[in-house]
Amino acid sequence: MDASGDLGFDYTPELPIAISCVTDRYLLFDVKIATWLRRQHNICGVTIGSLPLAPSQNMFLGVPVEIMPEEAQLLVERGIGFILDDARAHDEAIRASDGARRADYLERLRKQAEQLETVKLQEKAESRKRALEKQSKKAATSSVSTPSRPDASLLDFDDAETTPSFANSATTAISEKEFQPSASYGITPATSNHLLSPSIPTSTSNSITPTIPNLPTSYPLYRHLHDKGYFMTPGLRFGCQYTVYPGDTLRFHSHFLAVGRQWDEEIDLMDIVGGGRLGTGVKKGFLFGGEDPAKGEVRTFSVEWAAM
Repeated sequence: MDASGDLGFDYTPELPIAISCVTDRYLLFDVKIATWLRRQHNICGVTIGSLPLAPSQNMFLGVPVEIMPEEAQLLVERGIGFILDDARAHDEAIRASDGARRADYLERLRKQAEQLETVKLQEKAESRKRALEKQSKKAATSSVSTPSRPDASLLDFDDAETTPSFANSATTAISEKEFQPSASYGITPATSNHLLSPSIPTSTSNSITPTIPNLPTSYPLYRHLHDKGYFMTPGLRFGCQYTVYPGDTLRFHSHFLAVGRQWDEEIDLMDIVGGGRLGTGVKKGFLFGGEDPAKGEVRTFSVEWAAM
């Protein structure tokens, strides 16, 4: 695989993908899958992973990526993913008698640890080499007296000529002596897919990929907007259910604040006025809609506040 494949570009996973369910939260632990879903299926999610050494910071978050129940349900319906009970799957994997899979998983961790230590030793050797070269240059400068009429050729030198042989020999000795990985670095993998052996379903029947429990009633509106090509993220900070973007959220500002309603649900007029004013105040449209249970169609309305 080329470098672009290693970074996740042009990556296509084997379908359906596993969506880990942990305490009723739907998580993606593979950054390649999260990137593929964003690129191909308009699924953004929210990064919630933090560094073990800085658990309180919230500026540079990473995997896992949490997706909304509506997004998980959409992926299940389209046959793109299935829900995996994460705790049960890990418990079964640990208790399983498949020694070959477990040995292969540990071997992968050992190789990753060796690669990490190799990189660390390379950096250490290069750092020592630079330090020795710097010391040798200082020694050469202090030992050579400055002539009354300096020759131009004496001032024309490069780093390779002024580096004594003992610096290179010492660095070589250090490299040969210490450049032996011992796999002493512990690796905490970002995904345990190699340890788990979930039974990937061959069909999308409800018995294999059940629907999401307690699915929000606004799901029809989410599915309708998603089918129109919009990107959506949780809209709590704007006082709505979804913030709706015409494209990737890294490139566009949201255009709508969306709220889902039941078809026969009564809507307070003050909610429409407040939503319209809020949307106009943040330069967005206030959009609400619901699904007609008889026809299965979703109707939407956009409200903007204007002067009387």
